[in-house]
Amino acid sequence: MQITHLDGTGPVTAVIRSIGARHDGAHDLVTDGLYLDLRTALRNPADDPTMRYRTGLDDDVYDHVLNTPGARELIDRTAIQLRALADEVPPGRLVRLTVACQGGRHRSVAVAETVARRVWTAWGGHYGVDVEHHHIDHPVLPASTPA
Repeated sequence: MQITHLDGTGPVTAVIRSIGARHDGAHDLVTDGLYLDLRTALRNPADDPTMRYRTGLDDDVYDHVLNTPGARELIDRTAIQLRALADEVPPGRLVRLTVACQGGRHRSVAVAETVARRVWTAWGGHYGVDVEHHHIDHPVLPASTPA
């Protein structure tokens, strides 16, 4: 697992997880909060051989995901929802967002990072945000078979 920590002058208020939905036990990580499944919403960079073994932390993969039609709007809506949820929980409680894609290396990573930065910026850096990439270091999964 890799973690990105966006430090705030106050406590960590949001934890965003990226997961690969096809990995065993992935859905055990979804305990509360918001859930966003990107498997049908965004193009899969793993379909491109030049990006297959890279991650959403690499600039070319990150750009590929964010330039998918509808990606920025989806990210904006998700950041707004997470901030609204944070406004409703008692002080000191964490809000959580789990972002899923097929393998947890590409789309979920790029989107989780972007949502985290949007939320952290909207809070003016007052509250911290942690991003946990649970499957970023796992092997690339074979392509799924169409249903």
